[in-house]
Amino acid sequence: MLFSYKVRNLLCLFLFLALSPVFALKVCPSCRKDFADSVNFCPHDGSKLEQLAETQISVIELKDLPAGATIRVNSNIQTSTRIELQIGRDYVVNIASEGYQTGQLNVKAASGDLIELSLRLDMLSPEAARMAKMGAIADVHEKDMVEIKGGVYVLGSERGNYDERPVRKIQLQTFWIDRQEVTCAQYQRFLEDVRKHGHLWCHPSEPARKDHTPFHTYAWALKFSWIGGQPPRSMGDFPVVLVDWYDAYAYAKWSGKRLPSEDEWEAAASGGDGREYPWGNTFYHDRCNVGDQPIAVGTFPDGASPWGVMDMAGNASEWTATTYEPRPSDSKPFTGRFGLPIIKGGSWDDNSKTCRSSARDVRRSPLYRSTTVGFRCVSDKEPWLIEPGAK
Repeated sequence: MLFSYKVRNLLCLFLFLALSPVFALKVCPSCRKDFADSVNFCPHDGSKLEQLAETQISVIELKDLPAGATIRVNSNIQTSTRIELQIGRDYVVNIASEGYQTGQLNVKAASGDLIELSLRLDMLSPEAARMAKMGAIADVHEKDMVEIKGGVYVLGSERGNYDERPVRKIQLQTFWIDRQEVTCAQYQRFLEDVRKHGHLWCHPSEPARKDHTPFHTYAWALKFSWIGGQPPRSMGDFPVVLVDWYDAYAYAKWSGKRLPSEDEWEAAASGGDGREYPWGNTFYHDRCNVGDQPIAVGTFPDGASPWGVMDMAGNASEWTATTYEPRPSDSKPFTGRFGLPIIKGGSWDDNSKTCRSSARDVRRSPLYRSTTVGFRCVSDKEPWLIEPGAK
């Protein structure tokens, strides 16, 4: 990244200070990040912001950025190329634009400085740009989780199949669940770590010499198969499919999470109030992906669950950590050896009946791979405390 700058003359500086000598800012008492006066709670940890009255600021004006560039100051996205910084504090300014090398500036604002920076970001090769985009997709989703409050939930259905009955009440502890299904971009990071460090996160009962690469030899599956260890082009934000239960288990453990139980999955999908679908009791084709193939996660925001969890009906059905029993209340955690793990949610190749939150896809071997099956993960601790790849 190349840049040049200039500090305007004192006359301009004095005019600037006269027009705007002080600004009201707010700061989070926990993470110490600054926010505009209109923000009341920290978007990162929910803490109530504290007022910083009569705060002098300096201004940096960024010039010559690529179209559509994203500017972050201490991880906070800016809506303007004109950045206001509190005098005397250290800042990290990141500039990113698709197809360009990301730039970073370490800045400490000084009293009285009004600085213009002209930035020229280096263009990436097509392959480097693709990898950078994959990394950006993974970053967006990796810790994007929704808190499901502990409490009593009503699960099952009297209107569904025999093995969804009877309706039951269950007690759950608080947990966090991925807002989106695990994407190809996220899964690629896991595969790369397995190639570097070996099978450190795998289930002890998985088959010997197992390859976690999503792949199937059937012609209809080649479109979604990973050739050369790489996901299909333009599918970085699609849910990863062609993964069996052992693949999903290993990824979840690598990511610092785990697979959800059937009860946790259903509570996150339905809100635990007896509704048929994440959005209510009536099926709508425009609220979920039941079409020709999986598509990008989060495409149907109107189909979100009461908690805001996406794609829990259609797109890719999802592995759970529960062994199938005809009566849901009799089900136990899947050990990886005996029994058949339950799949939930319906897929792009399903219909309104199989997309219901209480529906159970069963009689699938843990080695089952399909273009219709993916997964998402849950965590018992806050997502910002999770470190993927920790040994």
